[in-house]
Amino acid sequence: MKKAFRIVILIFALSIPQIAYANMAAPEEADIGSSVTFEKNESLSVLSEVLDITVNGSTADIAATYHMKNTTTESVSSQAMFLSPNIETGGVQVKANGKALPFQSKRYALDYSTEIQTDDWQYVVLTESALADVNGERAVDSITFQLNFAPQEEYDIVVSYTYRLGGYPDYDFNAKEGRIEYYLTPAAMWKDFENLTINLSLDEAMPVLSSSNLAFQKTGERTYQYVSDTLPEENLKIVIDENWFQTIFSTLRSPYLPMTLLTFSPFLLIALAVIIVIVWRLHKRKKQKRKAQNDPNVQ
Repeated sequence: MKKAFRIVILIFALSIPQIAYANMAAPEEADIGSSVTFEKNESLSVLSEVLDITVNGSTADIAATYHMKNTTTESVSSQAMFLSPNIETGGVQVKANGKALPFQSKRYALDYSTEIQTDDWQYVVLTESALADVNGERAVDSITFQLNFAPQEEYDIVVSYTYRLGGYPDYDFNAKEGRIEYYLTPAAMWKDFENLTINLSLDEAMPVLSSSNLAFQKTGERTYQYVSDTLPEENLKIVIDENWFQTIFSTLRSPYLPMTLLTFSPFLLIALAVIIVIVWRLHKRKKQKRKAQNDPNVQ
């Protein structure tokens, strides 16, 4: 996992929905925590997902709206877990069919990640919170809640929260950069997945979409959109940045600038001396040439 990713979301169904973490199992070394295993859900389908990412300084407001359907003729109750690093838990909201749902938030430390195999995919996380504190780049926050569907019922599930951007977007004195990463591929664990739309809105502090592994289309001055009728084969990775003008002034405001200038001052003084000598010689030569042109006695 890369450091401080940048926006990341994962929502899965557990294979035995009536029991929380029903397929949790103890690892070989029980003293380091427990594991969570996710398996493919054969009842609930995602008909569409709209992901709204609105950047505000060093954070982003994230809202993921899933339109889901129970494809069976029986009632389905399923626990879902939504994972992302850098969640500001005070701003979390979960709604299903327009009504607020109770949820639980918890921080895990990633043990490892595997390639997704839709027939039997496992994603292991450790419950040892100390590991997340020691190795913050591998810390992952979870939002867990219960979904209940009547036969053939479909409705929207909305998970929204505040996300802390990766990089150094809080540094007013330095060139800023924000990184966002979002889990897309694990959504293959639902029975079906269709129609993904990602809306990205940037602010004036970092108005440039520097890079993205998905092909966004620019829709406005600082707005972008990605649309696909299928689930991408890779997770979303975005880097946003200042423009060149902001970068220059951020660098000039850096408290490290005097130290940097002092370190390189001998080289700067030598360069300045060379420039002065060159300018002086050119000026002298030009003056002598002008004098020769104006004095007919000078041969």
